[in-house]
Amino acid sequence: MRKLICFFCISVLFVPLMNVHAAMIGAAQTQGQSKISFALEQDIVFDRDMKIISISPDVGTVISDMKFDEMYRTDIKVSYGLLENLDAYIKLGIADFKMSENWRSTTPEVGTIKDKAKNDLLWGLGLKGTMQLEDDWLLGIDTQYLSHRNKFEGQINNISSPADSEDYSGKMKIKEWHVAPYVAKKFDNLIPYLGIKYSDLRIKNEFSTSSNDTEEKRKAEDNFGIFVGTDYKIDDDWKLNIEGRFLDETAMSLGASCKF
Repeated sequence: MRKLICFFCISVLFVPLMNVHAAMIGAAQTQGQSKISFALEQDIVFDRDMKIISISPDVGTVISDMKFDEMYRTDIKVSYGLLENLDAYIKLGIADFKMSENWRSTTPEVGTIKDKAKNDLLWGLGLKGTMQLEDDWLLGIDTQYLSHRNKFEGQINNISSPADSEDYSGKMKIKEWHVAPYVAKKFDNLIPYLGIKYSDLRIKNEFSTSSNDTEEKRKAEDNFGIFVGTDYKIDDDWKLNIEGRFLDETAMSLGASCKF
């Protein structure tokens, strides 16, 4: 019990030092000291609600129903065992997404806005720690940061005045992080796991229209979520993973990894 409390305290204290900003957990177990693994991961976000923090210049527009309609992240993850039960890892890949929102201005104008991002570089880093319990139970925690900056094209559809509808373009910088404790159980080649996470996703959006150069700041509507997944060990070196995430976002991921 003393070890469990110590493990939890160290994990919580480490988070602000990392300033971590994340997505899939990926696997329940760590690699083992000095072991290296390479994983190919595909992450798909089906829905995540967002809200405006600030907008400049403020022209009195009320934004509602802002969300990611879909997001795709493909990356290679390289993990290294710092200790027997502590991994550090980095991610490098590409990401793109689609967003939508409704708006209403101070005049009787209403409409919709849709954004489609272009594929761009994704990078991330994280730590994963575990503690082995009795009867093949495992307690773990994952902290992770992801960032990507995407150019995008948008379309403003003015329902009240279709002639005023227009296309525009800009760039969004996305930063996301999570802290995710979980519990896992080993059953032969299967290692299912279940956990909760605190996550945060923030966006800095810069774009130009015919009337304004605008800067928006956005953040995720919900921060607490749950996740469930399982590893399938093909052998001692090869492993497959599937995971689903809910509440703060609706998402799933797939992965395959090899350990050296």
